[in-house]
Parts: sequence; structure tokens; C-alpha cells
Amino acid sequence: MGIAGSLAFAATTLTAADLPADQLEFFEAKIRPIFVEHCYKCHSAESGKSKGGLRLDSRYGIRTGGETGPAILPGDPEKSLLIEAVRYQSDDLQMPPPDEGGQLPPEKIAALEHWIKLGAPDPRDGGKPPAFDFEKARRHWAFQPVVMPAVPAPVDRNSGIPEFQHPIDAFIRARLAKEGLAPSPEADQRTLLRRVTYDLTGLPPTPEEMDGFRREAAVDGDAAYARVVERLLASPRYGERWARAWLDVARYADTKGYLAGNVERRYPFSHTYRDYVIRAFNEDRPYDQFIVEQIAADRLPLGEDKSALAALGFLTLGRRFLNNQNDIIDDRIDVVTRGLMGLTVSCARCHDHKFDPIPTKDYYALHGVFASSEEPKEEPLLGPLTPSPAYEQFLKRQAELEAKIKGREQDEVTKFRAAAREKTGDYLLAVHDLVRRPPGEKLELFAGVRKLNVEVLKRWQEFLAEETNRNHPALAPWFALAALPGDGFAERAADLLSEWRAANPGAAVYDRREDRGQSAGGHRPPLHFDPALLAVLANPQAVVASLKDVATIYNRVFTEAEKTPYAAEYEPLYKLLQADHAPPNLPYDTVAALLRREIGNKTAALRREIEALNWTEPGAPLRAMALLDKPSPADSRVLIRGNPANRGDEAPRQFLAILSGEQPVPLTHGSGRLDLARQIASPQNPLTARVLVNRVWGWHFGQPLVATPSDFGVRTAPPVQRELLDWLAASFVENHWSLKQLHRGIVLSRTYRQSANANPAALAADPDNQLLHHFNRHRLEFESLRDTLLAVAGALDLTPGGAPDDLTKEPFTRRRTIYGFIDRQNLPGMFRTFDYPNPDVSSAGRFATTVPQQALFMMNSPFVQEQAREVVRRMEREGGSVADAESDEHAVQRLYRIVYQRDPDTPELALALGFLHRPAIAGAAPATKPPVQPLTRREELAQVLLLSNELAFVD
Repeated sequence: MGIAGSLAFAATTLTAADLPADQLEFFEAKIRPIFVEHCYKCHSAESGKSKGGLRLDSRYGIRTGGETGPAILPGDPEKSLLIEAVRYQSDDLQMPPPDEGGQLPPEKIAALEHWIKLGAPDPRDGGKPPAFDFEKARRHWAFQPVVMPAVPAPVDRNSGIPEFQHPIDAFIRARLAKEGLAPSPEADQRTLLRRVTYDLTGLPPTPEEMDGFRREAAVDGDAAYARVVERLLASPRYGERWARAWLDVARYADTKGYLAGNVERRYPFSHTYRDYVIRAFNEDRPYDQFIVEQIAADRLPLGEDKSALAALGFLTLGRRFLNNQNDIIDDRIDVVTRGLMGLTVSCARCHDHKFDPIPTKDYYALHGVFASSEEPKEEPLLGPLTPSPAYEQFLKRQAELEAKIKGREQDEVTKFRAAAREKTGDYLLAVHDLVRRPPGEKLELFAGVRKLNVEVLKRWQEFLAEETNRNHPALAPWFALAALPGDGFAERAADLLSEWRAANPGAAVYDRREDRGQSAGGHRPPLHFDPALLAVLANPQAVVASLKDVATIYNRVFTEAEKTPYAAEYEPLYKLLQADHAPPNLPYDTVAALLRREIGNKTAALRREIEALNWTEPGAPLRAMALLDKPSPADSRVLIRGNPANRGDEAPRQFLAILSGEQPVPLTHGSGRLDLARQIASPQNPLTARVLVNRVWGWHFGQPLVATPSDFGVRTAPPVQRELLDWLAASFVENHWSLKQLHRGIVLSRTYRQSANANPAALAADPDNQLLHHFNRHRLEFESLRDTLLAVAGALDLTPGGAPDDLTKEPFTRRRTIYGFIDRQNLPGMFRTFDYPNPDVSSAGRFATTVPQQALFMMNSPFVQEQAREVVRRMEREGGSVADAESDEHAVQRLYRIVYQRDPDTPELALALGFLHRPAIAGAAPATKPPVQPLTRREELAQVLLLSNELAFVD
């Protein structure tokens, strides 16, 4: 069989349960759709085909391969025939074939390469998936109703540890006691205040807050701590901290991602959603109301206060996928179902979900809800317009830009009409030749080949058909020459032009067309030719060998008339084609519509300037990135294999079957979004409260009770602390969905107040700390780290809300990091270095990595160096600026109190003083012209403190 064959055979014995969740999700989101769309029609049981003996619709088939051997070698894309085929590396092996869709896009080839590098994880078994057993699925722990469990009785282990005061502690200690373990002692006062202050506000405590808490805690420990918690929950900083956590779930960004053309990529009012979330957390808006507003605020009776409309940014601020509507709807289904209920419904877009009880019809039931919704042409106002100088300035600037856009549009319309007039000869020739076009050839094609506008051509047809126009002095020469037969045209035209040359240019000439009769008196009717045109036609130097030469002369004469309209000889010609009814002068709106793309390109920069007014002008009114119901909502059809060209049965708009009981719950009022929101926010929904409290628990403790916060499907094992999870969920609903009450209960518990120093015996028995026998030490996330640098420097700008600031440009903004500009397509490296989540998708949680780039940033970033300078300025401002040796000790102590909220110990003080007193390095030549002022010795010390683990980690 060989090594490759052995690997392939071994891999076929794996089941879906053996595969990591992230690998399964990658396969379902990226790989299976490629096979379904591009491969199954030639290599699947359903199609009845297996070209070359190759089946790609099962794990066994793709690994055993066909006539040429295994299609893949797991772990090695370069030795996999499938990759060779999709890359078109040889003429004999190309998949899909050039005549059946052609080569895959680069991103799909890259996805297949990455999949094989992962070992080609594949949950397929090759058979038809069994019908869903909903009764069995409903027995899954996460689909069971949330019932308030009994709180365990107190456990006294004579450990000397204070007895618990909260039910959370009862559940934790009961489980620890069952395992023969004990919790860790309570953290010291400094650690506890630093922990809870970071946890609830994302900022460090000030030295003054630390001193005050220590004094109060020495007298009244628990009550002093409870007062701190209430102060932090009431702080505006609380909303900024916890809104950022929610924005990860909402895949918030300020831009749309990659879009073609000259469209503005930035959302004009994304910040109104961010500010709504901050406000909702600060006001402790009930979570069920929070859900309904984010899905269907437009369907609520809001009255005069429309601020809740900003909540709809939850749906509308996702990636725009080159404006592919099915992809946009898929993104909205995903953020709603994964973000709010922990269900991977999007996996059912192309096929029934492989693990969870979510048939494709359920997916398209929700698809119909969002397909029945649309974004308004103009974003709705969040409040009434109030006159002010700033608003008047905004309107003035907007009007100026709109006038420029209108001016450029008029210029394009004018140029179009002028160009049409300059092609008068071409249009005359085209009308003459129409009778000879091939049978069945469309007029659009005929005009396109000649690079003429079909609408103008139609108008010329009508214009020339009128007898009075045929006899016009400018057109009569054309008709006279056009009447000549094709055979011998040059000679006949020469005779006619000779006759015209002999005539006085101002006198009458006669129509020589053979089809014209004589007048009643027996004489040919006289025609007065335009002098300017006749002068060119009758010029001996003119070449008139064919009617096309005549058309060229007409083009030249009318071009001159267009350029010099007020020259006496050209004025009659100019006036002929300037009239409103003249063929080149299509109606203004018609021309503007024809030139929509050209006008759009010419005015794109100005339109972007108008958009930018929404975030650059202080008087710009705030609007919501809203969603509205379409006038005529409709159900979607199942797109077989996700292909819009392959439409199946209609999928009535209704809630997920697994959560609907015996009968599906219809979602038919308007689009159905309000119905959907109320089903999700219902106390009877077994998932919503569980998912939320699990997320909050994970944000507090560094690890959630359920390890997969965005996946509560049937493959998710019950958490170790399932009773605690259900108690938290039931209490959350019982307390009117209050997030602040949830936070309050968690941080007041003894479990939360434990030391981060683990008991060796407990650590050995439970190394992953699933039983929570100690607090999890964790590193500050990016936002808190940056905010901390500004806070300890005394430079933090606490101005709330408004348009986002670029965090990477100098001079550096000093606002909190939540107000930073998030560009989902070009996320700055600084964000990625510190594990900022991908804003393209709803985030289940943040990774925590430790990489050299983080230390290098802290050492070399101009922003960090700037804060080091500011720390010293603050120290000197608050504690004196004397720089003699005696004051150095005071300076070190002050720096430690500012940065760490504590005094240095004796070794730290000695080490810092030694650094400050260290002599300069002999022979070091300073740069002749340093790019920036070098840090002083005290500033260098401040930077050392800023890049330490003590600042970056919370115990």
C-alpha cells in the first residue's frame, strides 16, 4: 500500500468527533463549498459520475483516489495530485477543466493548500446523512430548558478561608470538595483592586484610589470592596470596557472590506453603533431589549427618540463581499445565530448541517428574513435636526460639494452631446446603411460596432425621415450625394460637386436626385445649401470617392462649428444641432443615466468628500446604519448546494425547528426580523442566556465554562460546572437580564477574589483550572494595554463617543482605544501583534500569544516612547523636578507608584538608582542629527517599567 496509502487508509477511520472544532469549521466554511460547487458534478455519487475513478464526495474517496492514485497526501500539498490539478501545472491534469468553469480563483486554491497542510480534516463518511432525529437532539444538554438548580449547602473544610457569601462560591466549592480540593486564599488588596478595576473599566487604578482602598479595607474589608465595585459599575469607563468585548462578537469595523471601483469603503456612521453599545452597557439596558434593538429596532415604537436605530449596526456593519447579497445575508445569519445563540447555522448554507439539527431549509427560512430587509437610500436621523452654526457650516460645505458634483455631471452631459454633434457624418452614414444590415442584427449591436450611441441613432432616424429636415441647407447636400448609386459614385459625385463649384455659393442649386420629380412648372425645386458646408464639399482639394468620405467631411465641418459656434460661417450649422429636438441632444436625465459610470468615476472623490463630512464636520447630524423591511417581504427558495442558479423548494420564514417545539414558529410580520428577535430573546430559548453568561464568565476569568463560546451544538460536551452555568443563566433572566447584576455577582464572589497563586496539589489534580481553585493570571488585551500607557502617563483623553481616530498616525491620539479606527481590509500590524480578532467574522474569543514582536513594539514604538516621556513629566509635575542625586530616590518611588500603584522594594530601588547613576558609555559618538530627541535616563527608566510583565499582566 505504501506510506501515502497507509496514511489515507488510516485517515478514513477518523470520525467527525475526532476532529478539532476549528478544523471542522474550516472544512465546512471553506472546503466543502469548493467541492460542492466545482467538483461533485464529475466526481460524486449523486451525479453518477466518477471521472478517472475519482470520487471527491467522501473522505475515503478523496484519499484512496482514482486511476492515478490518491488525490491528496495529507500534510503535503506539493505532493498532492489535487493541488497539481487545480494549479493547472500540466496540460494533462486540470481541474475543473477549462471548458467547465476554468481554473479556481487563487483564494480557493490557497484554501485547499491550507486544508491539506492541516492534514486534510474531513468529517464526511461518504454516505447520505441520516435524517435529523430532533427528539434525540433535544436531549442535548444545551437544548434543555434553563431551570434554576438548587444551590449546594455550604462546605466547611476548616481551611481558614473566609466562608463564601455568594451562590457562585457554593457551586465552585462543592465541586472542589468532591474532588478533595480547596480554593486558594483571597488575593491581597492591591492585587484585588487592580484586578477588578481592569476587569470593569479596562484601566488601572490610580495611586490615590489604591491608597484609599487600602485604608478603607483595613477597617471594613468586604464593604469597602463592595463600594469599589459599585463605583466602577457606575463609571462611564465601564461601558467603554465592556462594549469592546461585545464589539468582538458583533465583528465591528469602520470599513466594508474590499470593494471594486471608486466607492467609499468607510461606513459613514459606524461609530453610532459603537456609541450605542457603550451607552447600552452604561445604562444597564436589559439584554433581551438589547437583542431586539440590534435585530429590529426599526420595527419598535420608538417615539421621538430614534437613538435605538443605531443598534441595527449589529447587522449592517459586516463585510460587504463585493456587494454579493447572498454572502452579506450569510454574514448576518452567522452573527445573529453564532453571536447570540452559539449555533453554527451558516454551515447549512450548502447542505444540511453535518452535526447539529439544522437542515438547509432552516437556513433559507432565515435567509428569507434578511432577504426581505434592505438598507435605506439615506440613513435615518437619530434625533431631530437642531439649527446651530456648526450645522449650518456642515450644510454649506455639503452644498458646495454637491454643486461641484452637479457641475461635473453637467460637463459630462455637455461633452457627450458635443461628441455626438461632432459625429454627425457618422450618424448620417449609419442611418443610410441601416437598410443593408444583416437580417436579425439588433440595432444595439449595429450601433456598437460603429461606436455610436443607439439612442442618438434612433433619433437621427426619426429626424431624417421628416421631409422638412431632409431639405435643410445643411442636410440637402448629404441627401443629394447619398442618392447617387454606388457604382460610379466617385465620377457622379465629381460631376455634382463641379456643378456646385460653378454656382454662386449664395445662389440656389438644384436637387440632382433621380427619385425627385419636377415642380408643377416643370422645373427642379431649388435648394439652398449651407455656404460653409458647400465651401468644403465643393473645394477642388476635397476627396469624395465614397459616401464615407462625405461623412468624414460632415464630421470635420460640424466639429469646427462646435468649436467656433459664433463664427459667422458656422453659426447656422451650430444652431441646427443645438435645438432641443436635435438628434444629438438626448434629454439630460437620459444622458446622465447613460454616463452613470463615467460620471461616477469623475465625481467619486467629491462623493467621498461628502461622506467624510459625516465624521469630519462637528455639525454633521448623527444617523444610523439601519435596516428596513422591504415593501413586499417574501420567502426565499433553497439554493441547492448554495448555488443561486439552482433553486429548490420555497423555505417559509420560520424559527429554527430545533428551538420551536412541536410546530415551527412563523416569522411573518414584515420581514420577520422582529419575530426572530423576540424568539431569540425569549426566556424560553434555552441558548440565549446560557451563551451570554458563558461569554461574560470567560471575559472575567480568562476561560469560559463552555470552551466553545460560539458553538453550543450537539458535539459540545456539557461544562464541568454545568449547574453553575444554569444558575447564572436562570438568575440572569430572573434579574431582568441585567448585565451589571451579573458582573456584580461574579466580582463579589470569593471565587473571583481568589489569589492567582495555585495550590500545588490542586494544580497537579486540575492543571487546566476547570474547577477554578485559583484565579487565572492573564495578559492585558490590546485595548487595555494601550489605554494603560496613556493613563499612567496622565495623558488619557476621556472624551466619549464620536468619529473614530487613527491610532497609528502622529501626532498620536490620546483617546481610549475603543475609539480607534478599525479598517477590516488593512488592519494595522500593531493590532495583529497584540492578538486583535479578525473583524470579518463574529469572534468567539481572543487568542493570547506571546511573540517577540510584542516586546519589540514596546521597546521601539514612538507611541510608547512618547508615553515614557509623559510619565516622567507627570512624575516631575506631581512630585517635583529637582534632578540631584537625593531626589532620584524620590523619583524612583514616584514612578513605581504611578506605574504599578506600589512602592519599589529595596532591591528594585537599588537597581533603579544604579541605572540612573550609571556613567555614559565611553567612546559612544552621538548621532550628528538624531531623528528624534533621545530619552533621558529617567525616561529610559520609565520605559523599562512600561514594558514589564507586571504592567502587562493581571494577577
